[in-house]
Amino acid sequence: MNVFFESLGWVGTFCFLWSYYMLISKKWRSDQPIYHWFNIAGSILFVINGTHHSAWAVVFINLAWGMIACYGLIKFFRN
Repeated sequence: MNVFFESLGWVGTFCFLWSYYMLISKKWRSDQPIYHWFNIAGSILFVINGTHHSAWAVVFINLAWGMIACYGLIKFFRN
């Protein structure tokens, strides 16, 4: 079961790194939904991974990160 939670952490890492790479390479913009969805997915996966490992600082920062990404997504759909 530990491999499952570790895999979630690695997929979350990929989500964050890919969204950042796409942003700095100017293939995505920070106001596009895809950018926010990748950040939301990464944060959810890290929250699950962090909860499994009782890494509460990881859980906290990723909850905050996910809420910020949700705010960006809501802002996009309101416009």
